[in-house]
Amino acid sequence: MDSTQEFIHDSIANISEDRLVKRLLSDPTWPSDFFELAGMPRGMSNRQCVPLAGAPGNYKGDIDALLCDPSQPHHAVAYQIKRVKFGISHIHNGKPSKLSEFRKLAQQANLLVEMGFWQVYAYVVMVIDTREQNAGKVTYAGLSPKLKHLVETEISLQLLHPRVGLGILDFTQPMDRKPFTVGTQGLHLRRLATTAHQDPKLTQWVTNLFEHPGN
Repeated sequence: MDSTQEFIHDSIANISEDRLVKRLLSDPTWPSDFFELAGMPRGMSNRQCVPLAGAPGNYKGDIDALLCDPSQPHHAVAYQIKRVKFGISHIHNGKPSKLSEFRKLAQQANLLVEMGFWQVYAYVVMVIDTREQNAGKVTYAGLSPKLKHLVETEISLQLLHPRVGLGILDFTQPMDRKPFTVGTQGLHLRRLATTAHQDPKLTQWVTNLFEHPGN
């Protein structure tokens, strides 16, 4: 395929961050594979785009994904998620979209540690469209070594509180198929989160959230 050829299917890089998070957490297997890590309960429920209004401490912002077993609200796991786009144009110029916002992601995750959640994770979700690069071949080739190195150097553990876990999810669309069908996906877990005793007031807020999700 040359650069002027049109593709039949939408680019995985064009999926909005909110839709991407919803897709990840509604899949039959990905929540358990990618979000229920060592030491966590299995089969946790989740809430997405959770406003912090009403949580103890009068914090501002929201939580991208909050997971817990409703019978164990004192073991709530908060995830802040940032999508990094490698669309066709980004592959061309070697400059992914949103990678520079990792610092903001780190600040958001560090805030959740300050709030006192049992576990906190920062996730970078890379959506990679290599259809043009792969020129119509049946291949699963993703980023070049140069772009992989760029990602590795920009995503730094040094910006994160020592309690925050860090994961990099990779979803690659290497051929002209619908996003999340034929392609590759995986999680590179850079660091596991460490646990902390969750404040009872925060636990009560989590309990109310999962018992009355519409409130």
